[in-house]
Amino acid sequence: MIILMLFECSVSAQLKNLPVTVHIEYEFDTGSNYPRPNYWYGGGIDAFERVLKACPDTNFLAHAPGFWSHISGDDQFEKIPYPTGKVEPGGRIIELLDSCPNLYCDISAGSGCNALKRDPAFAKDFLVRYQDRIVYGRDFFDNLHQEFLNSLGLPEQALTKIYSGNALKLVPLDA
Repeated sequence: MIILMLFECSVSAQLKNLPVTVHIEYEFDTGSNYPRPNYWYGGGIDAFERVLKACPDTNFLAHAPGFWSHISGDDQFEKIPYPTGKVEPGGRIIELLDSCPNLYCDISAGSGCNALKRDPAFAKDFLVRYQDRIVYGRDFFDNLHQEFLNSLGLPEQALTKIYSGNALKLVPLDA
């Protein structure tokens, strides 16, 4: 069902030359109403991979805790919404970026910042390697994301792409 809905959405987005934003989240009993109990978010990373491959001409912008928890090859994605500790090899995000050129990553909100901050050395390599597919977004009123990015000593060209270039590539202002 999710693949059919996203396929239909991607066809419409492709015709309008727009990316599709995908929010991936797993349900955890946090004692609060968020994530909402009994609210289905459309599946996990495996369902998203099928959509990426079924719609190769549509760009997808992925974000949220369920997406960013897959930056590491550990199994924390199924245990807590905001994993901690060093990033271990084998993260699904890396696999998907390497195999699906239509995947872009939105680093906004706590999930994107948390994924990068858990291992700054990894984050710097990740951001340089995938600088053409990372999009800076603001989902908070603070400046934590920008302060962290600026602290990494990234090349100016990578920062420019992350801060604005990739967003403009996905949604050109002259379109």
